[in-house]
Amino acid sequence: MSTDSHGRRWAKTDATQRRILDAATEVFATRGFNAATMAEVVASSGASIGSIYHHFGGKTELFLAIFEQMASAVEGKIEEALQQAGDETDRRRIFELGVRAYLDGLWEHRRVARLLASGDRPTDFGITRRDRMTSAFRSWMAVLELDSSLHGQFLSRALLRSWRSRH
Repeated sequence: MSTDSHGRRWAKTDATQRRILDAATEVFATRGFNAATMAEVVASSGASIGSIYHHFGGKTELFLAIFEQMASAVEGKIEEALQQAGDETDRRRIFELGVRAYLDGLWEHRRVARLLASGDRPTDFGITRRDRMTSAFRSWMAVLELDSSLHGQFLSRALLRSWRSRH
C-alpha cells in the first residue's frame, strides 16, 4: 500500500471517528445517556454498529471519548492562554488567564459540558472526571507556585480537597 493510501485511510478513519463522536454527542445531549441507544447513534452517524464498536467499544466508551475530546480541547485553550501570557510574572494574573481560558473552553463546548455535568452518565464517570480534573487542578495550583512551607502545603491541599468535595 502506498504512503498516499495510508494517509487517506487514516484520514478516513479520523473522519469516521469524528462523525461518530459528533453523532453520539448529539444523541446523548438530546436523549440523555441512559435513554440513548446505540441504534440511534448508528442512525445519526451513518456508521455501522461494527465500526462504532471497532473505534470505541460501546456506549460508555463513546461517552468517555466525548469527555476526553472536550477535556483536551479545553486544556489546549488553557495552554494557549498561558503561552500568550509570555513574560507575565504576576502569578494571580497567570492563574486568572488559565481560569478564564477554562471557562471560555467550557462555553465553546457548553452542550458537551452540560451533558457531562448532568447526573445522566455512565456509572463510573464521576471517578474518571474527578481524576482527570484533579490532575488539571494540580497543574493550575503549580501556576500559583505556592511555597513548600507548611502554610503553602496546607493551602494547596485545602483548595484541592474543597474542589474534590464538590466534584
